[in-house]
Amino acid sequence: MRVFLIILAVVLSIVSLALFLLLQAAGDFGKPTYRIIPILSQDRKFTIYIKAKNWGVTGDHQCTIISTSPEKEFEPDSTREIIFKELEPFLYKSNKDTLFLYVRKKSIIPKNIRSKWIIQQIETDNSKMMDLRKRGPLNKI
Repeated sequence: MRVFLIILAVVLSIVSLALFLLLQAAGDFGKPTYRIIPILSQDRKFTIYIKAKNWGVTGDHQCTIISTSPEKEFEPDSTREIIFKELEPFLYKSNKDTLFLYVRKKSIIPKNIRSKWIIQQIETDNSKMMDLRKRGPLNKI
C-alpha cells in the first residue's frame, strides 16, 4: 500500500507539472497579434500608419486600417479610420503626401479622418494584383 501511495504521488506530481507547463505555454493562445507600418510624408512632417490585427485560433481573421494614431494595438473606429476587413493583403506606395492603396474592394474614407495625406484607392482584380506584386515597386501589407 505504501508503494502504491508513493507511485501515485509521483504520477500526480508529473501530471501537475505537465499541466502547469501547458497552461504557461498557452497563455498567449488566441490573443490578437498586431503590426504597424509608419509612413512619413516626403517633407517628414506628417505620418500615417497602416495597422493590421490578426486573431483567431489559426490567425485567419484580419482587420487592416489606415490611421493617424501611432498606437500599435487598436479597435477599428469607422469614424476616423479607413477599415479593410479582408484577410487578403493589399499593396501600397507613397509619393510626397499621397498614399496609393491597391485593393480588391475600396473602403469608405471617413470625413472625420484628420490627416494631411491624400489617400487614393485603386481597385484591382486578382490577375492585376498578381502582376503588380511581381513587377511593381509596391509594398505589401
